[in-house]
Amino acid sequence: NYKDVLAGSLYPDAADNKDESHYTDLKRGSDNISHIRGKVDLYAFLDDHNTLNDFEIGWFLHLVTDYLFFEECFTTEYLLETSYEMFCKDLYFAYDCLTNFLTEKYYITENDYEAYPEEYYPGIPYEDCILSKDMIDNFIKRVSSINVNKYIKKIMKKKKNIKP
Repeated sequence: NYKDVLAGSLYPDAADNKDESHYTDLKRGSDNISHIRGKVDLYAFLDDHNTLNDFEIGWFLHLVTDYLFFEECFTTEYLLETSYEMFCKDLYFAYDCLTNFLTEKYYITENDYEAYPEEYYPGIPYEDCILSKDMIDNFIKRVSSINVNKYIKKIMKKKKNIKP
């Protein structure tokens, strides 16, 4: 059911407790690298949800996207050289830029955000964004090509976050 998958994909960022909805490691370090690497625990999610319904599939896809986004879209050099405060500022600016870019590219309207309209942002100009449009396009292609069933089996076998 498309609506359930969509609602599940929006849920982690709409939940009151985002650490809980993202299966965040609460003992993660405070430096940028360990902070973002502990943001999502795919194995813990799958261990809690043995059989995924449509809502949980959407939720899982959100977590996979976040995990890969933080693993692949920021260089170690950038994370080491940037303060946590500046990283957060850059990240939220990038989110606004991405919303605008993806809304235009995929013809997304506010109606597509019915599950949590208070979280919809119209976006801002893309200048000075830390994430290039090409990087985002390639990231979307990569994530959309993942065989979810094989990836779930791989995570469950390794019992930890692992790239597809």
